[in-house]
Amino acid sequence: MRTCGEPPRCRRSGLGPTSSRRNRNPCPRRLSPPPKPPEPSNPLAPTWEEATASGRALPLSEAIALAFQRQPRLRAHLESIEQARGLKGIAQSLFYPTLSTNYSVGGFNLNVGGEPFRLPTPGGASPIPGFTVIPPGFALPVGLNLNTGYELAELKLQWLVLDFGKRLGTYEAARIGIDIAQLQIDRAHQTVASEVAVAYYNVLRTLALRYSARESVRRAEDERDVARKLARGGVIEREKVLRAEVQLAESQRLLDAAEEAVGVADAALNLAIGLKPGECIRAMEPADVPEFRLCLQACLETAISRRREFQVARRSVEVAQEGNRVASASFAPRVVAEGALLDLQQSAPRGHADVALAFIRLEWTMFEGGRRVAALRVADSRVREAMAQAESIADTIAFQVNENYRRMVTARLGIDRARPAVEQARENYRLVKARAVEGDATPSEITDAETALTRAEQNHLNSTYDYLSAIAKLEYVMGVSPSPLNEVQPGP
Repeated sequence: MRTCGEPPRCRRSGLGPTSSRRNRNPCPRRLSPPPKPPEPSNPLAPTWEEATASGRALPLSEAIALAFQRQPRLRAHLESIEQARGLKGIAQSLFYPTLSTNYSVGGFNLNVGGEPFRLPTPGGASPIPGFTVIPPGFALPVGLNLNTGYELAELKLQWLVLDFGKRLGTYEAARIGIDIAQLQIDRAHQTVASEVAVAYYNVLRTLALRYSARESVRRAEDERDVARKLARGGVIEREKVLRAEVQLAESQRLLDAAEEAVGVADAALNLAIGLKPGECIRAMEPADVPEFRLCLQACLETAISRRREFQVARRSVEVAQEGNRVASASFAPRVVAEGALLDLQQSAPRGHADVALAFIRLEWTMFEGGRRVAALRVADSRVREAMAQAESIADTIAFQVNENYRRMVTARLGIDRARPAVEQARENYRLVKARAVEGDATPSEITDAETALTRAEQNHLNSTYDYLSAIAKLEYVMGVSPSPLNEVQPGP
């Protein structure tokens, strides 16, 4: 059985080996972690501060590693793990008893009056002093007048013994939330790595286009100077000199646009890395243009196993299921163990009262107006919603892989078609220049040849950096972009 990564099958997609000798090295899948910053102990290795202050050229891998340290968005994402751990601690605390204390100082005034209620005394015994009854059944003697201060100290211990899985569901949802936060942070690192790679290649693209524009201006200036000399000698007409001037102005306009693009690209790279104003790095030209040897089926299989969104969607379904468990447990009773210790100190007349209570209470809410039923319906709906979102994520990822794979194939074919066009345009320009020396070529032919050469060079450069950017984007949608955890397969 043929594997998807074999070259014969991938050649049908237009990714076979090219005629260029420097393009025969296979493209690494970049599954290794990003390189660490240079160790400060090495005196020959500059630090990141020295590199950014001096504008030293950094390879793409080091630029990505620098972004992992400097990008503020990543620091914001890292806080989500701390928040998820805090929620887990809150959920875990529900399993432990709570101990609280209360202390109060004050006074009270008790004055009992009214018609006394006397009980009959059998056999002529001495009468019982009259008293009155205060609901719910306390008996106080009539004529009692107390006005005193007091101190009350209270110590209370409460423990929820049994709630039929409600706390456990909350705890499991919080624990899964930590896994989700970790997966999201890892994906955030991959997002930053992809943005840095695209911005890095865009800087190289603009630099190359600026060089091409400068060469075009140089050629246009040479042609203008030659046209002026020939016009002064009466060999050509003045309108041909004007045509050369127009061509030079157009080339200079393209050079101005290229200068602008270089500045914008540098700023975009600094933003992607997280550099501050005054800090900068220079992009380093890659040694070769790598080949991407995986076919579409292999890319889809890799995305299934490596995309963090799949794992997040699965965990989200589990969280929704735990929420359903919590909603179901709300119908069950609660068993609570509780104890209290009261110490009352009375000032006048001097007295005290110590009370100790301990009991187990069963709490069962029989009816809440349909609140729990509605909560259970909401929990069931969230489970179905999470499952539908997981299916939608799978479809979206499949589309992203297809889209970026097709773009990468198109960019690869563009390189193969643009390379001979550059050679042909360069040879055509040389022949026209040779004819011009002998007087057989007109200035318009020279201008057309120069324009064709510039356009061919720019098409080749755009195709090359479109291909490099397409590989970075395809690796991102496959989930194999550099990240601190990209060597670890996400757990089920």
